[in-house]
Amino acid sequence: MNKSKYFWIAPVAVVALSFLYFAFTGFGKEEQFITGIVEAEEVDIAAKIPGRLSRVFVEEGSFVNEGDIIAEMESKEIDAKAGQASSAVRAAKAKLGLVKKGARQEEIDAYEQLYFQAKAQYEFAEKSWDRINKLHSEGVVSSQVKDETEFKYNASKAQMEAAKAKFTIAQKGARAEEIDAVEGMVGQAENAYNEVMAYKEELFIKAPVTGEITAKIADKGEVIAAGYPIFSVKENRSEYVSFYLREDLMKDVTVGTPFTGSIPALGLEEVKFKVSFIAPMADFASWRPTNQKGEFDLKSFEVKLKPEEYIENLRPGMTVNFNLKTIVR
Repeated sequence: MNKSKYFWIAPVAVVALSFLYFAFTGFGKEEQFITGIVEAEEVDIAAKIPGRLSRVFVEEGSFVNEGDIIAEMESKEIDAKAGQASSAVRAAKAKLGLVKKGARQEEIDAYEQLYFQAKAQYEFAEKSWDRINKLHSEGVVSSQVKDETEFKYNASKAQMEAAKAKFTIAQKGARAEEIDAVEGMVGQAENAYNEVMAYKEELFIKAPVTGEITAKIADKGEVIAAGYPIFSVKENRSEYVSFYLREDLMKDVTVGTPFTGSIPALGLEEVKFKVSFIAPMADFASWRPTNQKGEFDLKSFEVKLKPEEYIENLRPGMTVNFNLKTIVR
């Protein structure tokens, strides 16, 4: 009976000791340390125009510099449009040259001869008109003859003036407004050609940043749609560490807060980091208390840290361990 009377003392003692242990140690080792994951800035390289991937110059793991040509596409449609635009530019420039030079000397001479011929006809008609008009006033010729002679005189005068105008235009050349209009056509054709050549330049896929090719999504010979990613490149020296904290642990964590962590994969201890970014997580990441009485939901925050100095061989996927007691002061 005595043994059964004191049988409950052992479990109670264990519970009491456990409570004191967790109270002094922060309620478990999982709250003493936190593990972050190494990530890096990645850029997807996509095609701006559709075409067929004709050549690929890199593989996964290749190091590239910004501006390097890493692949080439072919597009017969772009080549055809480039030829059309080039022909349009040549035609517009040729027309502008004709307008600026004006009529050829042979054409000017021809207009001059037409003018002299019309002038001679006018002078003959003028003399005939003077004679017939004088005879009509004397009553020698009828009014019918006078009217016919006057009509021929006026017609020859109009023909002479028209021939003179054409001769003058041939001598002066095109008007300034005509030259401006043709120059506008040349500019339009050149801009259309430049646009096509800009698209043609996009057939050469270039690295937008310096870094390492982490993914090759398309292979040689595949037809690529506009905007379809072909490669992914990890930007050089863009590594950072991210982890998540509940808001009750965020008191002393702000942008610029220094942290010290260890990187097991590289065997490094006391590596220095600084917070570069803090953002709240979605509602589903909120921490729900088990005892609802007098407690509230706690949101989680994403914390990003960047190393203060470049760490050789640090790669995405590695872990970095931080002691929570040294982080939250």
